[in-house]
Amino acid sequence: MQGMSVEGREVVGGVRLSPRMAGVKPYAPPTGRGTARLLLDANEGAAPGEAVRETLARVDLEQVRRYPEAGVLEALLAERVGVEPERVVVTAGGDDAIHRVCAMTLDAGRTLVTHAPVFEMIPRYARLAGAEVVQVDWLRGGFPHEKLVSTMDGRTGLVAVVSPNNPTGAVAPVRDLVAVAQAALRRGVVAMIDLAYAEFAQVDPTPALIELPNVVMIRTLSKAFGLAGLRVGYAVCPRELAPMARAAGGPYPVSGLSLAVGEAMVRKWDVAETWMQGVREERERLGAVLREVGARPMESQANFVTAEFVDAGGVHAGLLRRGISVRAFGGMMERFLRFTLPGEVGAFDELVSALRAVCEEVGR
Repeated sequence: MQGMSVEGREVVGGVRLSPRMAGVKPYAPPTGRGTARLLLDANEGAAPGEAVRETLARVDLEQVRRYPEAGVLEALLAERVGVEPERVVVTAGGDDAIHRVCAMTLDAGRTLVTHAPVFEMIPRYARLAGAEVVQVDWLRGGFPHEKLVSTMDGRTGLVAVVSPNNPTGAVAPVRDLVAVAQAALRRGVVAMIDLAYAEFAQVDPTPALIELPNVVMIRTLSKAFGLAGLRVGYAVCPRELAPMARAAGGPYPVSGLSLAVGEAMVRKWDVAETWMQGVREERERLGAVLREVGARPMESQANFVTAEFVDAGGVHAGLLRRGISVRAFGGMMERFLRFTLPGEVGAFDELVSALRAVCEEVGR
């Protein structure tokens, strides 16, 4: 009976589930890595430095047995962003923040309006909330803010934009983000702006969005700070919506150990900024190399570069044989590969050398 539908319900293993589970599959992280040594397929940040080691070495074990308190980290992040601490909600990675916003705003009969491609967890959480997903194309070209605005209607419960976008690296101009948010506000709709990669971009739109009463910004310490394994994200919410974001998820989403490391890293923001600048420089160099080997790189302001290849599968397999795993896709992205920028000279040189050799082989 697995996969059957009975009276509008999914039947799995002989039990009835919510119709919202129809067609939903678990998130699939990068696979087929084999014995790859250089993992450039998940947009992870720098390897933990001394600040992380020192923090873990002096952690009070009371933090292990007590329920965690995120107030200190929320205050530190609020100071960086320029808002009151109560407007910052620390979550289990940016994914948890996205899930909470979808739970707050969506239901059966409502729609999520977003673009395609987009970070895959956004439409997934929308469907789990019972909503329909409506997407406009943003694979190439300028940000389609007019199409997003015209797609909103009386059923729209949430509009979502990722900038820089994952998986393309493209950015939406600040004025267009404001225009989309204001159009959503006129309909009484929340605008969720996912800024997971904003630290790598030329412009951070936060100052222009911070006082709009319907904008929830999603941020994370996973990318720029290399803490993906600790699951520390946060939502910057309007004053009235922050309590709803807290209510939409669990009461203690992030462990005390993760909070302690997060606090230490935020206090050492300048150290992370040095690594981020190295990533930005690598981004320009990798784009030039990709054009040199015959690929078509997309303009990126994230910590990765995505490029179109005549034979993406062949290049992906060739890099794997050399111990390098990059991200491959299906569907509308099947001709593309995404390269996380390592932010380290030796690893970057290894990637460039392997890429040149593989593209020469594939070309032959």
